[in-house]
Amino acid sequence: MNRFRRNYVYENMFHRILLHITIWLSITLSAQTQGIPWMRFGPEAFALAQQQHKPVLLDLGASWCHWCHVMDDSTYTHPDIIAFLSTNYICIRENQDKRPDLFARYKDYGWPATIIFHEDGRELVKEAGYFNPADFLALLQKTYSGYRYTPPEKKRQVTTPVKGGWSPRTAAYVRDNFFRYLDTINGGYDMQQRFLEYDGIAYALLHYKNNAILRKWLPLTIHNSYLINDSSWGGVYQYSTHGDWQHPHFEKIGTIQARYLKIYAAYYQETHDTTALHHAKKIISYLNTFLKSPTGLYYNSQDADLHPGEHAGEYFALSSADRYQQGIPLIDSSCYAKENAQLADAFFNIFEATGDNHYLQTATTILNQLIRYYKQPDGGYLHDTVFTGAIALADQLYTCQALLHGYRLTRHHSWQQEMVSIAHYILQHFTGKNNALYSFTGNRLIPPEYLLSENIDACHLLSRLSEETGNKQYKQAAAGIFRYLTSGAVLSGIIAEPGILMGE
Repeated sequence: MNRFRRNYVYENMFHRILLHITIWLSITLSAQTQGIPWMRFGPEAFALAQQQHKPVLLDLGASWCHWCHVMDDSTYTHPDIIAFLSTNYICIRENQDKRPDLFARYKDYGWPATIIFHEDGRELVKEAGYFNPADFLALLQKTYSGYRYTPPEKKRQVTTPVKGGWSPRTAAYVRDNFFRYLDTINGGYDMQQRFLEYDGIAYALLHYKNNAILRKWLPLTIHNSYLINDSSWGGVYQYSTHGDWQHPHFEKIGTIQARYLKIYAAYYQETHDTTALHHAKKIISYLNTFLKSPTGLYYNSQDADLHPGEHAGEYFALSSADRYQQGIPLIDSSCYAKENAQLADAFFNIFEATGDNHYLQTATTILNQLIRYYKQPDGGYLHDTVFTGAIALADQLYTCQALLHGYRLTRHHSWQQEMVSIAHYILQHFTGKNNALYSFTGNRLIPPEYLLSENIDACHLLSRLSEETGNKQYKQAAAGIFRYLTSGAVLSGIIAEPGILMGE
């Protein structure tokens, strides 16, 4: 701990000590609620369930999640809940940030997510969000009272080839779907949540000069997004609710910082709007002050709450000095491959926009550390050096993307070799029979998922790799993914996905 403190640079001794105490607390505070015999998601828990013929409950949350804290404090500490769960269920708790396989499977439910399984792993119940004790007990009792184990029916696996392809009609459908969601009054998308999404901004940057709607929407969206930037410490809150930009959820997540840094850098480079550069630099200041580890990698997130379970709106309205007087929200000091690769890619963007070599060096350090500590002997990359139970596409994909970006800027031969190695690993380990890429491998308890965003990004990456290396295998793989993306089954469920337009 002393060496850690010596290496961590901060502008004020009092603030530095306070920050380290906060990080230490985030590491040492138990992730388990007292009284419930929590287990990890794995074969041991389901083996115990089969021995005792009990259903399995999974509580899936996040360290930064306000409503997860509320449910911990009000529901999982309630004596009736503790007694009923301890007697009748096998209980599992996991952090979705640490488990990319569970994130991919259940991300649509938000956090906390409650999933109840048969003892053999089949899903019984999937619920999203906070439950008060009374409603949660009713759910547990109803599920348990109707629980009778029956063997699963054996179903013959039938693989139907995915039919898809590009046509003017398909392009018009995807384009119309994107424009339908644009809010030209308030910026962003006409949805309950307000946020920036990279593909939408990238598409607008390509076409705003020739499209009146995008010419209005793009600067409006960028400027209004500044409202969910922290004016005191810098950094970006996750999103705003209530259909406007004035109701932020105050957690700060590493991957969100990477996304906005990349967006603001690209917007500044195209438009020379210095407000975007200002906010990009504020994000970097926040990252280096609160989330930078002694290794040069970045921590995962900072909590939405100063005191777990208590809304912190008044706290985040304070000045920096007044906040320090009250304390600092807990920091999740985990360093994940995907999030750090995305940050490296974003630092390459800000280097391109400004020419400042400090940003190039930061990205270089991140990539070198990922290669050194996260690469496995078989060439794949771990998500987390602590949890090794599943291998995630995202960690391979975004590390490869950052390496390609860095190689184009520096022509480092070792990065070229590494990006080619990762690309082959991806195609070998994640390609499904429908040409799309699975989100994870290595978890036999739950079936792998295809995430739309990852397949869009993989399609773009493989196309660029083909251009850079001349390898036709990448071009063919990108074409296969694109056929999947333009299949009717996928297109029928899209919501504002201009990344598909940029994959043609």
